[in-house]
Amino acid sequence: MKRPGATLVLLRIVLVLHAVLVILQPVMAGYYLSGEADAMNWHSPIGSSLWMMSFIQLLVALLYWWPGGGRLWPALATIALFFAEMVQMILGHSQTLSVHVPLGTAILISVLLFTAWSFRASAGRGRPARQVRREEIVR
Repeated sequence: MKRPGATLVLLRIVLVLHAVLVILQPVMAGYYLSGEADAMNWHSPIGSSLWMMSFIQLLVALLYWWPGGGRLWPALATIALFFAEMVQMILGHSQTLSVHVPLGTAILISVLLFTAWSFRASAGRGRPARQVRREEIVR
């Protein structure tokens, strides 16, 4: 069984960077709501670039899976996150806050859980070896 090594380290780096950017979003929104109009000069460009961070994360998650030997689900989860962040950006620009705020909360929790998972021992375990069926041995 192959274990992800360098690809897991790379995935952790990307996830931590992603988490930092996502954490900055509600902080900047809070400053804006507190009367700091300049905070939107940070909130908007960070929000508009998060989908790019998700795309980079997807590429790294695919490397983690293959050839890294990790599991596939991080890449699939990142695809969902990519689309959620695209929708989030559109909702933010259209000021649809009734969906923008709860979706942002869901994104924040997802990225934090994803990042925490990457530092668990289970992230370093390789994907289970494929079991060979009896019919394949006979051939």
